[in-house]
Amino acid sequence: MTEKELLEKIKDSAKDEPIPESIKPEKIKEKLRFQSKEAERANSMAANSRNFFNGSKIAAAALVVLFCGALGAQTWNLHQSEGTGGIGNGSQVAEEAAAGNSISEYDAIRADGGDAVEAEDVGETAAPKQDAGDLYTVAKNYEEIYDLLAQQQMTRWMDDLDYGIAVNEDSATAGSLKQEISAAGDIKYSETNAITEGTQKHYSTTNLQTEGVDESDIIKTDGSYLYAVKGNSVIITDIRDGALEKAGEITLPLESASDRVIEMYVDGKTLSLIVQKENTGLKKENGDSEDFYYMSSEMETEIRTYDISSPQNPKFSGSMAQEGYYHTSRKIGDILYLFTDQAMASPTLEKEFAVIEENVGGWIPLVNGKPVAADCIYLSKEARQGLVISSVNVNKPDTVVDNTVIMNGYVDIYVSPQAVYLYQGTYENGNTTTKIAKFSLEQGRIDAVDAAAVNGEVRDTFAINEYQGKLRILTTSSRFSGGESTNQLYLFDEKLKPTGKIEDIAPGEEIYAARYLGDMAYFVTYRNTDPLFAVDLSDDTDPKIVGELKITGFSEYLHFWGKDKLVGIGYETDPDNGGREGLKITMFDISAPAKLKEIKTIVLKNVNYSQALYDYKSVLADAEENLLGFTVQDYSSGSLNYLLFSWEEGTFECLLTEKLSTNFSIDNFRGIYVDDIFYVAGRDGIRSFDRNNGYALLKQLEF
Repeated sequence: MTEKELLEKIKDSAKDEPIPESIKPEKIKEKLRFQSKEAERANSMAANSRNFFNGSKIAAAALVVLFCGALGAQTWNLHQSEGTGGIGNGSQVAEEAAAGNSISEYDAIRADGGDAVEAEDVGETAAPKQDAGDLYTVAKNYEEIYDLLAQQQMTRWMDDLDYGIAVNEDSATAGSLKQEISAAGDIKYSETNAITEGTQKHYSTTNLQTEGVDESDIIKTDGSYLYAVKGNSVIITDIRDGALEKAGEITLPLESASDRVIEMYVDGKTLSLIVQKENTGLKKENGDSEDFYYMSSEMETEIRTYDISSPQNPKFSGSMAQEGYYHTSRKIGDILYLFTDQAMASPTLEKEFAVIEENVGGWIPLVNGKPVAADCIYLSKEARQGLVISSVNVNKPDTVVDNTVIMNGYVDIYVSPQAVYLYQGTYENGNTTTKIAKFSLEQGRIDAVDAAAVNGEVRDTFAINEYQGKLRILTTSSRFSGGESTNQLYLFDEKLKPTGKIEDIAPGEEIYAARYLGDMAYFVTYRNTDPLFAVDLSDDTDPKIVGELKITGFSEYLHFWGKDKLVGIGYETDPDNGGREGLKITMFDISAPAKLKEIKTIVLKNVNYSQALYDYKSVLADAEENLLGFTVQDYSSGSLNYLLFSWEEGTFECLLTEKLSTNFSIDNFRGIYVDDIFYVAGRDGIRSFDRNNGYALLKQLEF
């Protein structure tokens, strides 16, 4: 049934229907009384500064929400966040049916919730989840979650009204908290992967944030085939023996025209796709005396797993799905961890109806069609959305090992081989603070360890790092109420207890890039010059800055080049006015951390931008293979090129400058080597080059 037909059916069925009992005046009054009681529980309602928000205004706001909810309008949910979360749509198409999975209509999916989570995988015998200090506490039941959402919703209403009144009374513009994202990948040194074909291939892998923690990407290789994401498909290309021929293709089932592959994992004979889905359909909500039906369009993220033993004929082997927009994912061994952001708002139903089993799935995030258990949900003072985390063994792709929801605002995520750290910058009383929570990851089990807070905010993706179970984090404090910004380094033990720190580093500057190597930390700060700092972390109770080097410009990406060099990619700037003068690449000598040296810097004056500065996965950086590659763009000419360098006799030598199609975004290309052939691959095709013949073009394949 098309959406138009469905709407017509709803319209026809409503012609002769009386006014639902639940929205008659007497029922509205009952609901208002209930909302008033809930509002009284919110501490913020008693704040003296908000006494102007009187009972009539609460009643008016509640009436609007209740009336709209009764008519099925999900305006509140849709406008709270860019992602509103998805239904537990476990329906499959022909390939799932052939695999023995049933295909059910929406109502059956909504009632049954798709694939069941096996008791042995998330079983009731598992130890209860622990609190993350007082930052995140495990919910006792759904009633507690309901109360928190109701309180948060009232608080947001009042904040919105406060803001509106403040704007009307005073036209001064409020300051905004600046948030920057700069990425510099913590490298994984070049890796040789064996393929069971009687020969050993040497090929590049995805540039990772943390060694031992795999990450999804748009282009992958196993040394024999290249896999490239293109819309709702993955193109499989045979590259054996110098070939460059399309071998196969995986196309998503036509469940929705908007479904698309975000990224993927390739591990041996298993390919896992990260799929973003938009589920649109008729949704039912049970009321006290009436059932409400409304159109719902919600987001869901799915992991679809395929057996690629025969890349020419990949076979679907299973899937799992959870509500929300894709945030990120990681793979440790056979366990894949999926993170999604799901908006959470107070249900329109009264608590006594909302918390019963058949209604919980309407407002609690779903994983494989089942609402997450209350004792797997973490509460916090800020509950604008839920970070949904699930783990799945790729060898049993239909079954969830564990799942949890962490109710908070937007958080950044760092994953080590043993733990996941959630960190979130906050702005209070003119200063910035970062709150950190640590959750252990053991064979797919997700459980809190503890929480901590530090001054400042994390400005570089890789300023946070775990080493031997201990956390190190670099932050920048911005003084919005006056004074200079400063930088800090904090060290923690395995339980997230502080052990040492250095504060007030480089006043007036900000951290732009960071990198950790064993017991050493290197980071770049910037105002009009680029100081590179070296810090000795061997005594975690007394870290010491042992070296500092000042040069012009700044680096936004740092990458170790062996054990005694560090390459930086950033911008050259005028030391007097800070004006940018082109992209620069610098090689530093870090063999003696107390005597840091600049070996060589080259400046690409006709380059305005490089994805290397903001997406570490777009960079090929392999010191052992002596290759550094990334895309660059010249805004004035519109040209887009892939550049490949090597480090030769104290300088950077350009091996390849390949002009790319401007029909695709700059972040859609990857440089990959397999033995003696180099590939520039994107969503539109692949080109191969002979490494033994001056990188001469060999073949081209367009998708």
